[in-house]
Amino acid sequence: MDLSNLTLVLRAALSHAPEERKAAEASLEQLQYTQQHLVRLLQIIVDGSCDMAVRQVASIHFKNFVSKAWSPIDPDETRKIPEGDKSMVRENILGFVTQLPPLLRAQLGESIKTLILADYPEQWPSLLHWVTHNMESQDQIFGALYVLRILSRKYEFKSEEERIPLYQIVEECFPRLLNIFSTLVQIVNPPIEVADLIKLICKIFWSSIY
Repeated sequence: MDLSNLTLVLRAALSHAPEERKAAEASLEQLQYTQQHLVRLLQIIVDGSCDMAVRQVASIHFKNFVSKAWSPIDPDETRKIPEGDKSMVRENILGFVTQLPPLLRAQLGESIKTLILADYPEQWPSLLHWVTHNMESQDQIFGALYVLRILSRKYEFKSEEERIPLYQIVEECFPRLLNIFSTLVQIVNPPIEVADLIKLICKIFWSSIY
């Protein structure tokens, strides 16, 4: 289903008419495993010209489906998300963190958490490079820290053996984190955005030592 028709289905899922809403929900259920469905949902979520209510429905549908199907609990599950779609989502989802309002970012953050738990580091080795690269970018630093916070939480309260991948994260990110933190705390009368960055850094440190 193309973007325009998918947008119409998502809008119908908001309908006050029970029959129209149920038909839309059934259509979304049927579309879930079709090629490009997740990618198109992501496109709608980040489309600033699209109605916010539709974007929110898309983000919830995206989050719920990713949670259920990205790494199925049942090993015999025959329905799979196409690997090409998974790759495209991994390649694009991180860059949208800073573009979204908090309501949508929260939904996307839950999806990123699911992807990280399932795929990092084996299926997503480029993730850490994305984080370190964007920690140097004024425009993407919030997104980098937001993702790093999710990544560091993967290793909270884990055994020493399970925390081995964390060592590389600490080695590559913490010197940069310290520099960023030192710069931020010297800002006089900082805006709320600076406080948010400082809070994220503190949470990253906390997650990395527990």
